[in-house]
Amino acid sequence: MLLALDTSSDYVSLALFDDLKLLAYDHQAMTTGQAEALFPMLQKLLKKTKLKPNDISCIAVAIGPGSFTGVRIGLATARAFVLALNIPIIGITNFDVAAYDTKQPVTAVLDTKRGDFFVQKFNKNGKATSQPIIQTSEQLAKSKPFVATGSGALSLSKDIGCTCISATVVPAVAIGYLALTRPELHHPVTPLYLREANVTV
Repeated sequence: MLLALDTSSDYVSLALFDDLKLLAYDHQAMTTGQAEALFPMLQKLLKKTKLKPNDISCIAVAIGPGSFTGVRIGLATARAFVLALNIPIIGITNFDVAAYDTKQPVTAVLDTKRGDFFVQKFNKNGKATSQPIIQTSEQLAKSKPFVATGSGALSLSKDIGCTCISATVVPAVAIGYLALTRPELHHPVTPLYLREANVTV
């Protein structure tokens, strides 16, 4: 039984899988309170599927890039399960999640919430063809034409007129399927940050 989870942005996203069968998922948008909402949501999901925490045999979690605090909440929760249950853990990047099941060359564009974007390019098979970078909309405009996907795609398309496509599934479902079917995309469970946290004292 695999549990996929993601708190790396303005949501909590959870999914439970039995092999490749999606048993249930929950996805709730929220700008704050992910840490408080995560366990109650998981308890409801387990109750819905008549499972217990001990039935979970693997964890897959988003490692970023995303919200500095959100990424850490997800990783801390996943590691707690690993320690408690002595099970394996798989890290999946948010770029790979954005490019999941697109079936065409895409540019994964993730909103940094700082006026620019985390960016990585993929081919039609969902394989990365560039290193992840940070770019502004003006810089991205120079790369047109391209198809954008991810959390920043809609706003970018309105800004520079590029084509965008929406996700076919919620993040946790994509994470679960990628963890189960794309071992080459497995990453160590350490935060993927492209710049330092924006912290003021």
